[in-house]
Amino acid sequence: MHKFICISGCTASGKSSFAIELADYFESPVIINADALQVYDCWKILTDRPTEKKTMHDLYGHVSYTVNYSVGDWIKDVKNIFDLYSKNSKTFIFVGGTGLYFNALLNGLSQIPQIPEEIRDFANSCDLPFFLEGLNINDPGILEKIDTNNRRRVQRAWEVLEATGKSILYWQSKNTSPLISASNATLLLVELEKECLANRISNRVNHMLECGVIKEVEKVYNTCWDKKLPFAKAIGAEEIVSYLKGEISFEKLFQNLALKTRQFAKRQRTWQRNYMKNWSPINTLELNRLDIKKIVKKVKANN
Repeated sequence: MHKFICISGCTASGKSSFAIELADYFESPVIINADALQVYDCWKILTDRPTEKKTMHDLYGHVSYTVNYSVGDWIKDVKNIFDLYSKNSKTFIFVGGTGLYFNALLNGLSQIPQIPEEIRDFANSCDLPFFLEGLNINDPGILEKIDTNNRRRVQRAWEVLEATGKSILYWQSKNTSPLISASNATLLLVELEKECLANRISNRVNHMLECGVIKEVEKVYNTCWDKKLPFAKAIGAEEIVSYLKGEISFEKLFQNLALKTRQFAKRQRTWQRNYMKNWSPINTLELNRLDIKKIVKKVKANN
């Protein structure tokens, strides 16, 4: 019988390293990426893509920047992985911070119709208050379910309502069958104290800069930059582009990268509070070998 482990948490919380450590306790494990931006081949340093090779990793850097990759595409890729590795691998470890991926994996994929280009183009020209006002009048319930500071989520809710006449909540209730039953998976949520996470974020920004993230973004900017494509939404990409244009100083760049990452982590925490209430919280910085063995025992008992 296959074992399924899902590890989520905020950016810079150490979930990827923990996944690798946990994988050592299982036979022929496969670590599967559940981060929407680590899928793109152009971002290695910027998204802190894992470089560990002793454990099989999949769905990392496998998508061209030209592709408008969706959660539906990710689900299809996961199905292919199950078909490819199911005979040899008994443990699948999903790790990442994209809540929508985990939601689709465990609860099924919502059947939202494709949004017409004219509605999407119009929405891209509007500001956040416009969407909030429209949703407050026509779909107030959704505002209690999503992060109202997250423009992408709010715009998406407005687009679905505008295109279909029905709330995104309606379409989410029409989900397909999940690939994995939540009851058959071990769900682990990495949680760190805010101050500790802020320090880790600053350290990550320093590490990225030392490893050449500016050159990585410069190469992408000079060859394939397109703000309309999902790959350009990577945290820090626009800030580094501003630096390359001479619009901000290096000191300001560091401040902006750290700030944007902290804000992103805050949005992730909001999602986790709303949708991951049944996940088991863990602090990876305080785990010892005995704690990990307890988790392994739980995984084996759960599967």
